[in-house]
Amino acid sequence: MITGTVFLTGCGGSSSAAGEMETLRVGMLGKDMKTVCVIMAKELGLFEEEGVDVQFEKVSNLAEGITAVSEGKLDVLPYGAIPTLSFASQGADVCVFGGTISEGSECLTLPENADLYKEAEDFRGKKIGCFRMETGHMVMKGYLREHGLAPDVDVQYIYLDSQASIAEAVQKGEVDLGFVNSGYGYVAEGNGLKVAFHAGDFVEGFPCCRQSTSGKALAEKKDALIKFEIAALRAYEIYENDHAKTIEVLSAYSGQDAAYTEAVMYGTDAYRNAMIVSLNPNRKKVLDFYETMKLNGDIDANTPVDMADHIDTTVYETALQTLAEREADNTLWQELILEAKETNDD
Repeated sequence: MITGTVFLTGCGGSSSAAGEMETLRVGMLGKDMKTVCVIMAKELGLFEEEGVDVQFEKVSNLAEGITAVSEGKLDVLPYGAIPTLSFASQGADVCVFGGTISEGSECLTLPENADLYKEAEDFRGKKIGCFRMETGHMVMKGYLREHGLAPDVDVQYIYLDSQASIAEAVQKGEVDLGFVNSGYGYVAEGNGLKVAFHAGDFVEGFPCCRQSTSGKALAEKKDALIKFEIAALRAYEIYENDHAKTIEVLSAYSGQDAAYTEAVMYGTDAYRNAMIVSLNPNRKKVLDFYETMKLNGDIDANTPVDMADHIDTTVYETALQTLAEREADNTLWQELILEAKETNDD
């Protein structure tokens, strides 16, 4: 077991009877492909092979999903860092136990402005379109603030209701820039806009979608969550090593064509994808983002809640250790164990 493990306050593990298949209810947003490892583990039967019955339940939005997790109506929500951290800051029974993707935020501009943004000072006086549940604009707000640009004084943030609205505002010149989720930039470039940069170009490795659960589920269903993570890690290995299979499975699941799926998941010669697929909870980056949200005013700066009490790394670490023991010659698991030590331990 990796040292430096963080335990959620009041949570422990419990075992189900030998051979009993536990059920996990997982909230899913339509046919969104960000949860690539969860989708592939489901579609390829890996959850069943590991002995856990994963049932997908549709949620309309992230707030609905994390509310359902906190109330015990869902066991896992594999999307969104913002809702989990916001709910945790208010004392809700939610915690991060794994990752989904890191970074994953693109910034749209008119083609003639695509090369203007290289350093913080280039953003002075600009209007930036964004929507509240998008991580990249919060990270960039923190980055610019740290470099002397006060929000809504030196830089204006214009909140819109959708990625399409943001792209339209950029096209009409109503905003100078617009932050969208990974993949939408591919669509926008096809409609005459350009991706000027990724938020990750300025703030490397920030957490986007996380895997969240409740303390109650973690205590009562930890064995099932470990099996869930083992299956997801097996799917991650396929994602890394078999692009054709990944594109085939995700295109069939989402209804998107193979060209779109390839661009969003892996990038192409013409399009640089922003997402980094990773199941690592990345405790350090989550804690950094929590502080950024407080300093930005996105959550109460005076909250007494310590986010460290709402992160559990033992599910991911136990899943990795299990795979490393099962497949001693597979160097991927050893690489991920080392990464976990660097990003989760104090």
